[in-house]
Amino acid sequence: MSTQQPPRRLPKIKFRVLIIGRANAGKTSILQRVCDTTESPVIYRRNGSKKEEIKLDPSMDRSEHRIEDEIIFSSHDGYVFHDSRGFESGGVEELKIVQNFVRQKSGEKLLASRLHAIWYCIPMDNQRPELDLKHFKDICPDQNVPVFAVFTKYDQFKRNVKMGVEDKVLDAGTTHEIQFEKKHLCHLGDEPKYVQLERMHKQDGNCKDLIEKTAEALNDDVVTLMLVAVQKSNVGLSVKLAVKK
Repeated sequence: MSTQQPPRRLPKIKFRVLIIGRANAGKTSILQRVCDTTESPVIYRRNGSKKEEIKLDPSMDRSEHRIEDEIIFSSHDGYVFHDSRGFESGGVEELKIVQNFVRQKSGEKLLASRLHAIWYCIPMDNQRPELDLKHFKDICPDQNVPVFAVFTKYDQFKRNVKMGVEDKVLDAGTTHEIQFEKKHLCHLGDEPKYVQLERMHKQDGNCKDLIEKTAEALNDDVVTLMLVAVQKSNVGLSVKLAVKK
């Protein structure tokens, strides 16, 4: 009588992203659009060998928010997000925290524990978005994790450029593409990775461009397939990403 082996359990796939940006950068809306949900995420904090769910009040002091905390949407738990609140007022200490975290998580032995991508959000309704770009090239000194500049609220930037031309603050014929390249793209260095997002606060907003470009930047086919696997809500996009690789 032959004994049948029990089916082997497949490892739970986790695609891990660090999202960086100030409080008004639209980060939560982006994560909700990526995960195709309107629910609020659950936050987990490791306490020794245990991982516990915690509640954070948005009005709490910045020190209560830890970059190590895992942010997960229960309806789309293939993604694990970490949050940094940006580099306001120079942000030297926060930059060190981010660099140390990136270095540690990019070197994890387990693929599911490793950091796979970094999304750095720059709100374009801000008067000085170039200040948010000051540390962009310093986030990942080892350059072993793809870093994306995510220009949020880009629709507001387009409106501002249009009004600037109408009010003769900007030269006639200036377009948002010209102004973006002149004022912002120049801060990203050679071959920059970036996306421009609009309407993220609306339920019909989508992050298709962000997901596609993230997949294209991954230099490991296994990690790319992990991203395809967790994009379960968009079969067409998953097929497109798989074919590209």
